[in-house]
Amino acid sequence: PTSGRVREALLDSWQTRLAGASVLDLFAGSGAVGLEALGRGAASLVGLEARPRVLSQARAAYERWSGGRAEARRAVLPEDLVASVGDRRFDLVFADPPYDFERLPELVVACAALLAPEGELVVEHSSRTRPPEVAGRLRRRRGRRYGESELSFYRAVPAAEPDRGEGDG
Repeated sequence: PTSGRVREALLDSWQTRLAGASVLDLFAGSGAVGLEALGRGAASLVGLEARPRVLSQARAAYERWSGGRAEARRAVLPEDLVASVGDRRFDLVFADPPYDFERLPELVVACAALLAPEGELVVEHSSRTRPPEVAGRLRRRRGRRYGESELSFYRAVPAAEPDRGEGDG
């Protein structure tokens, strides 16, 4: 689960973007990150979680605390990602896969299709893991380390900006 320190850092970095934002929380777990985003001004939240028992907990938390602005759905990621949200686009996407998740590049590529223009994807991962610098049309813009955890921030590469490949950014 995302630690309080990392959750606070993530939401502080999004503070100017949260008002009225649509948020997608991947590997939602308890739903705490998404609920805090709603509490800080996001307009809507979709949380995706594969584990049925954990999904039930997220649904209960959303029902209790979101004022009807959040929904939790079951999805195995990255396979079910696009099918789970349809043609919706999100301003902010947060992914907190298990640290041993081996399909991170594939997940980042899949998230590109879900981002609204100027949208941002943030992936939490082990600080010992090197995330992809470029995945599809997304480029890693920065990383912030918090002990064993790191947040990697991705945005779409503008059409006029050449895709320079790995190691750039």
